Amino acid sequence: VQVSIDLVDQAEGSSMTLVVPESALMQDDEQNWTVFVEVESGHYQQTVVNRGVSRGDRVAIPGLDEGTRVVTSGAFFLAAELAKSGFDIHNH
Repeated sequence: VQVSIDLVDQAEGSSMTLVVPESALMQDDEQNWTVFVEVESGHYQQTVVNRGVSRGDRVAIPGLDEGTRVVTSGAFFLAAELAKSGFDIHNH
């Protein structure tokens, strides 16, 4: 399985809100918006975020620190695998 990981961008005109591609956002079992954050090389953590304003294919995500590495391609696969019981999102 391949995933793409990018640094999140700063939203235009804001010094505190970062943006991610729409493809980075998933919903968990409780319908919370989430992204997969790389906590160390090859290790990901599903993180609940607030979905902000959308512009085109980019979505503002307040609360993520600048420089946070977010899975931007392949997040759907990680979410599907996470839904399987006992799956560990390490090195996938």
